[in-house]
Amino acid sequence: MSETTDSSDFVSALYDSQSTPLVRYLAARFGSVDEAQEVAQEAWLRMYRLEAPEALENPKAFLFQTASNLAIDRVRHNQVVQRYTEAGHAEPEAAVDVETTVSARQRLDIVEAALKELPPKCRQAFTMHRTAGLSYPDIARALGVSTSMVEKYIIQALKHFRTRLADADQERI
Repeated sequence: MSETTDSSDFVSALYDSQSTPLVRYLAARFGSVDEAQEVAQEAWLRMYRLEAPEALENPKAFLFQTASNLAIDRVRHNQVVQRYTEAGHAEPEAAVDVETTVSARQRLDIVEAALKELPPKCRQAFTMHRTAGLSYPDIARALGVSTSMVEKYIIQALKHFRTRLADADQERI
């Protein structure tokens, strides 16, 4: 059986046992089952995208922390949009020009491609830190490496992204 199938089976089994509790947890935070389901779906997607979710020390805690971070981000975003519109401005999305949007999308594509170029543990450490908000010690435990190694992985990833973005900027000149 392949590693991808093992990971998919693992996430499917986790989903079977934790989907309802996760939505309940998020609904209690949001007060909205619809919002809770959307955030839960994003958390499951992030769990599925992990290199080896079955290697996590506590996958349930990772899932709930990821969902919690996503919920906080969503609440903050909604608050910013509400303040912005209450101040009499157009929706923020409408105020962004097309050129800025295209440029941002291109840079994001470069970073996504660079992320795929990283060694697996480096990529997983960066993903766990940036998308799930895990601390370096938590990542170290999940990956079975030292906290110092996690720091090195994060620095390696950031340097790689900067290099790829600088290369792309040079190509445009």
